[in-house]
Amino acid sequence: MRRQRMRFRRREIRSLTSKAVELARDHREVCGLLIDNGYFLQTRETRNISKRDGSFEFDMREINSLVKAAEKLNLEIVGTFHSHPIGFAKPGEADIKAAEDDSLALIIDAMDRDVRLWRIKNGRAYARTFELI
Repeated sequence: MRRQRMRFRRREIRSLTSKAVELARDHREVCGLLIDNGYFLQTRETRNISKRDGSFEFDMREINSLVKAAEKLNLEIVGTFHSHPIGFAKPGEADIKAAEDDSLALIIDAMDRDVRLWRIKNGRAYARTFELI
């Protein structure tokens, strides 16, 4: 990861939060990738192919295409994001297990419109601060 200071565009976080609230009405989650462009972290929404309420699953063909595109553009995929239709903006046990070690996880609590950033390392989640620009 290129930087210590974590920044997101305010409009991206607002848009993701609104989408998370909308999808939560049907017990669905928004999900995607966190991409470091060298200046701030970008979000790239992906399809949630999970058929289960309150869960998400990436389409690995889509993820693999995005990884290849990021490499060509000299961007770094540094983590994922998803929403919790009901529950806190904190990664659950399954979220931590599924995450790549030393990656970031942005979690959106659709009920309280709370957004938190976490570093997943060695099977644990550590809260990280971020700023909106």
